[in-house]
Amino acid sequence: MKKFILTLIFMVIFSPITFAKQVLSGGQIETIALSEIETALEERGEFRRHEVNLMRSLTNLTLPEGIIDVKILLPSTSISYSTTTPVKARIFVNGKPYRDVTFMVSIKVFDLVLIANHDLRIEVPVSESDFRIDEIAVDGRTEYIKDPKEVIGLVPHRFIRAGSPVTIDYFQQPVAVEAGHVVKIIFKQNGLQVAAKGIAINRGRIGQVIKVKNEASQKILSARVIDSQTVEVVS
Repeated sequence: MKKFILTLIFMVIFSPITFAKQVLSGGQIETIALSEIETALEERGEFRRHEVNLMRSLTNLTLPEGIIDVKILLPSTSISYSTTTPVKARIFVNGKPYRDVTFMVSIKVFDLVLIANHDLRIEVPVSESDFRIDEIAVDGRTEYIKDPKEVIGLVPHRFIRAGSPVTIDYFQQPVAVEAGHVVKIIFKQNGLQVAAKGIAINRGRIGQVIKVKNEASQKILSARVIDSQTVEVVS
Protein backbone atom coordinates (compact mmCIF):
# COMPACT_ATOMS: atom_id res chain seq x y z
CA MET A 1 0.00 0.00 0.00
CA LYS A 2 1.34 3.52 -0.87
CA LYS A 3 2.51 5.54 2.08
CA PHE A 4 0.84 9.04 2.39
CA ILE A 5 3.37 11.35 4.17
CA LEU A 6 2.47 15.02 3.70
CA THR A 7 5.35 17.33 2.71
CA LEU A 8 4.17 20.92 2.36
CA ILE A 9 5.74 24.13 0.99
CA PHE A 10 4.93 27.81 0.74
CA MET A 11 2.17 28.75 -1.65
CA VAL A 12 0.32 31.94 -2.48
CA ILE A 13 -3.39 31.18 -2.44
CA PHE A 14 -5.21 34.30 -3.53
CA SER A 15 -4.13 37.10 -5.79
CA PRO A 16 -3.63 40.41 -3.94
CA ILE A 17 -6.96 41.99 -2.98
CA THR A 18 -8.06 45.31 -1.53
CA PHE A 19 -10.52 45.24 1.38
CA ALA A 20 -13.05 48.08 1.72
CA LYS A 21 -12.13 48.29 5.39
CA GLN A 22 -8.65 47.43 6.54
CA VAL A 23 -9.90 44.54 8.65
CA LEU A 24 -8.82 41.02 7.74
CA SER A 25 -11.13 38.61 9.53
CA GLY A 26 -9.99 35.40 11.18
CA GLY A 27 -12.50 33.59 8.98
CA GLN A 28 -10.80 34.88 5.82
CA ILE A 29 -7.40 33.67 7.02
CA GLU A 30 -8.90 30.31 7.91
CA THR A 31 -10.50 29.96 4.45
CA ILE A 32 -7.19 30.70 2.74
CA ALA A 33 -5.30 28.23 4.96
CA LEU A 34 -7.81 25.41 4.48
CA SER A 35 -7.81 25.94 0.73
CA GLU A 36 -4.00 25.71 0.67
CA ILE A 37 -3.98 22.47 2.64
CA GLU A 38 -6.64 20.94 0.38
CA THR A 39 -4.57 21.88 -2.68
CA ALA A 40 -1.44 20.33 -1.16
CA LEU A 41 -3.30 17.09 -0.40
CA GLU A 42 -4.65 16.86 -3.94
CA GLU A 43 -1.21 17.50 -5.46
CA ARG A 44 0.13 14.54 -3.51
CA GLY A 45 -2.65 12.22 -4.67
CA GLU A 46 -4.51 12.20 -1.37
CA PHE A 47 -8.17 11.73 -2.27
CA ARG A 48 -9.29 9.63 0.67
CA ARG A 49 -11.89 11.08 3.01
CA HIS A 50 -10.24 13.58 5.30
CA GLU A 51 -10.92 16.34 7.82
CA VAL A 52 -8.89 19.52 8.27
CA ASN A 53 -9.69 21.62 11.34
CA LEU A 54 -8.14 24.58 13.10
CA MET A 55 -7.31 23.97 16.75
CA ARG A 56 -8.55 27.44 17.68
CA SER A 57 -10.51 30.28 16.11
CA LEU A 58 -8.50 33.13 14.61
CA THR A 59 -9.07 36.75 15.64
CA ASN A 60 -9.65 39.63 13.25
CA LEU A 61 -6.71 41.85 12.29
CA THR A 62 -6.82 45.62 11.85
CA LEU A 63 -4.38 46.61 9.12
CA PRO A 64 -3.07 49.87 7.61
CA GLU A 65 -4.57 51.06 4.34
CA GLY A 66 -3.18 49.38 1.24
CA ILE A 67 -3.25 46.20 -0.74
CA ILE A 68 -3.36 43.11 1.44
CA ASP A 69 -1.78 39.82 0.37
CA VAL A 70 -1.76 36.59 2.38
CA LYS A 71 0.76 33.75 2.02
CA ILE A 72 0.33 30.47 3.84
CA LEU A 73 3.57 28.88 5.09
CA LEU A 74 3.45 25.19 5.94
CA PRO A 75 6.21 22.87 7.23
CA SER A 76 8.71 21.69 4.65
CA THR A 77 9.30 18.48 6.64
CA SER A 78 7.22 15.30 6.44
CA ILE A 79 4.39 15.14 8.93
CA SER A 80 1.99 12.49 10.16
CA TYR A 81 -1.76 12.72 9.76
CA SER A 82 -2.03 11.82 13.44
CA THR A 83 -0.27 14.96 14.69
CA THR A 84 -1.15 18.64 14.63
CA THR A 85 0.48 20.79 11.96
CA PRO A 86 1.85 24.30 12.56
CA VAL A 87 0.65 26.83 9.99
CA LYS A 88 1.82 30.41 9.52
CA ALA A 89 -0.19 33.08 7.71
CA ARG A 90 2.14 35.88 6.58
CA ILE A 91 0.26 39.13 6.00
CA PHE A 92 1.64 41.62 3.48
CA VAL A 93 0.49 45.23 3.12
CA ASN A 94 1.53 46.95 -0.11
CA GLY A 95 3.95 44.13 -0.80
CA LYS A 96 5.78 44.35 2.53
CA PRO A 97 5.55 41.80 5.38
CA TYR A 98 3.38 43.26 8.13
CA ARG A 99 2.51 40.46 10.53
CA ASP A 100 2.65 36.68 10.98
CA VAL A 101 -0.22 34.71 12.48
CA THR A 102 0.72 31.23 13.67
CA PHE A 103 -1.83 28.53 14.50
CA MET A 104 -2.23 24.74 14.54
CA VAL A 105 -4.42 22.54 12.37
CA SER A 106 -5.46 18.90 12.67
CA ILE A 107 -5.33 16.80 9.49
CA LYS A 108 -7.11 13.45 9.72
CA VAL A 109 -7.23 11.01 6.81
CA PHE A 110 -9.52 7.97 6.81
CA ASP A 111 -9.20 4.67 4.98
CA LEU A 112 -10.95 1.30 4.77
CA VAL A 113 -8.70 -1.36 6.31
CA LEU A 114 -8.80 -4.86 7.77
CA ILE A 115 -10.00 -5.06 11.40
CA ALA A 116 -9.84 -8.09 13.70
CA ASN A 117 -13.36 -9.33 14.51
CA HIS A 118 -12.18 -10.96 17.74
CA ASP A 119 -8.97 -11.63 19.64
CA LEU A 120 -6.42 -13.36 17.41
CA ARG A 121 -4.03 -15.63 19.25
CA ILE A 122 -0.40 -16.41 18.53
CA GLU A 123 0.27 -19.31 16.12
CA VAL A 124 -3.43 -19.86 15.30
CA PRO A 125 -3.99 -19.69 11.50
CA VAL A 126 -6.42 -16.95 10.45
CA SER A 127 -9.29 -17.09 7.96
CA GLU A 128 -11.42 -14.51 6.20
CA SER A 129 -14.13 -14.74 8.88
CA ASP A 130 -11.64 -13.43 11.46
CA PHE A 131 -11.77 -9.96 9.88
CA ARG A 132 -14.01 -7.19 8.63
CA ILE A 133 -13.36 -4.06 6.61
CA ASP A 134 -13.89 -0.80 8.49
CA GLU A 135 -12.89 2.85 8.22
CA ILE A 136 -10.26 4.26 10.58
CA ALA A 137 -8.08 7.36 10.83
CA VAL A 138 -4.62 6.50 9.46
CA ASP A 139 -1.29 8.14 10.21
CA GLY A 140 0.19 8.05 6.70
CA ARG A 141 3.09 5.84 7.80
CA THR A 142 1.52 2.50 8.74
CA GLU A 143 0.60 0.19 5.85
CA TYR A 144 -2.58 -1.47 7.03
CA ILE A 145 -3.90 -4.52 5.20
CA LYS A 146 -6.96 -3.93 3.01
CA ASP A 147 -7.50 -7.41 1.55
CA PRO A 148 -7.93 -10.45 3.86
CA LYS A 149 -6.35 -12.67 1.18
CA GLU A 150 -2.98 -11.20 2.13
CA VAL A 151 -3.03 -13.01 5.48
CA ILE A 152 -5.25 -16.08 5.01
CA GLY A 153 -3.35 -19.13 6.26
CA LEU A 154 -0.76 -17.08 8.13
CA VAL A 155 -0.48 -17.02 11.92
CA PRO A 156 -0.10 -14.04 14.27
CA HIS A 157 3.27 -13.82 15.99
CA ARG A 158 1.74 -11.46 18.56
CA PHE A 159 -1.61 -11.27 20.32
CA ILE A 160 -4.05 -9.08 18.35
CA ARG A 161 -7.02 -7.62 20.20
CA ALA A 162 -10.54 -7.50 18.76
CA GLY A 163 -11.18 -4.24 16.89
CA SER A 164 -7.51 -3.65 16.05
CA PRO A 165 -6.42 -2.77 12.49
CA VAL A 166 -3.72 -5.15 11.28
CA THR A 167 -0.51 -4.92 9.26
CA ILE A 168 1.38 -7.68 7.49
CA ASP A 169 4.12 -7.34 10.12
CA TYR A 170 1.77 -8.93 12.68
CA PHE A 171 1.82 -12.27 10.83
CA GLN A 172 4.18 -15.01 9.77
CA GLN A 173 4.09 -18.38 8.06
CA PRO A 174 2.88 -21.27 10.26
CA VAL A 175 5.34 -23.94 11.35
CA ALA A 176 5.56 -26.37 8.43
CA VAL A 177 8.16 -28.84 9.71
CA GLU A 178 8.56 -30.06 13.28
CA ALA A 179 11.78 -31.40 14.78
CA GLY A 180 12.03 -35.13 14.17
CA HIS A 181 9.82 -35.16 11.08
CA VAL A 182 10.87 -37.14 8.05
CA VAL A 183 11.53 -34.85 5.09
CA LYS A 184 12.67 -35.11 1.49
CA ILE A 185 15.99 -33.34 1.05
CA ILE A 186 16.46 -31.76 -2.38
CA PHE A 187 19.98 -31.12 -3.73
CA LYS A 188 20.37 -28.88 -6.80
CA GLN A 189 23.69 -28.41 -8.54
CA ASN A 190 24.76 -27.69 -12.12
CA GLY A 191 21.21 -28.07 -13.36
CA LEU A 192 20.78 -31.48 -11.71
CA GLN A 193 18.41 -32.33 -8.86
CA VAL A 194 18.86 -35.21 -6.42
CA ALA A 195 16.55 -36.20 -3.58
CA ALA A 196 17.34 -38.00 -0.33
CA LYS A 197 15.49 -38.94 2.81
CA GLY A 198 16.28 -37.00 5.96
CA ILE A 199 15.19 -35.98 9.44
CA ALA A 200 14.48 -32.39 10.55
CA ILE A 201 16.64 -31.51 13.53
CA ASN A 202 14.66 -28.39 14.38
CA ARG A 203 11.29 -26.92 13.46
CA GLY A 204 10.86 -24.40 10.68
CA ARG A 205 8.43 -22.26 8.74
CA ILE A 206 8.21 -22.05 4.96
CA GLY A 207 11.20 -20.04 3.76
CA GLN A 208 13.26 -20.57 6.90
CA VAL A 209 16.59 -22.42 6.92
CA ILE A 210 16.80 -25.34 9.36
CA LYS A 211 19.22 -28.17 10.12
CA VAL A 212 18.43 -31.60 8.68
CA LYS A 213 20.27 -34.94 8.81
CA ASN A 214 20.76 -36.97 5.68
CA GLU A 215 19.56 -40.45 6.69
CA ALA A 216 21.99 -42.23 4.36
CA SER A 217 25.18 -40.26 5.05
CA GLN A 218 24.28 -39.04 8.55
CA LYS A 219 25.57 -35.60 7.53
CA ILE A 220 24.00 -32.47 9.03
CA LEU A 221 22.92 -30.00 6.37
CA SER A 222 21.35 -26.57 6.21
CA ALA A 223 18.16 -26.57 4.15
CA ARG A 224 15.35 -24.17 3.38
CA VAL A 225 11.80 -25.32 4.13
CA ILE A 226 9.78 -25.60 0.91
CA ASP A 227 6.64 -27.18 2.37
CA SER A 228 5.65 -29.57 5.17
CA GLN A 229 7.51 -32.48 3.54
CA THR A 230 10.31 -30.91 1.51
CA VAL A 231 13.49 -28.97 2.19
CA GLU A 232 16.19 -27.75 -0.19
CA VAL A 233 19.88 -27.69 0.69
CA VAL A 234 21.42 -24.23 0.71
CA SER A 235 25.11 -23.57 0.14
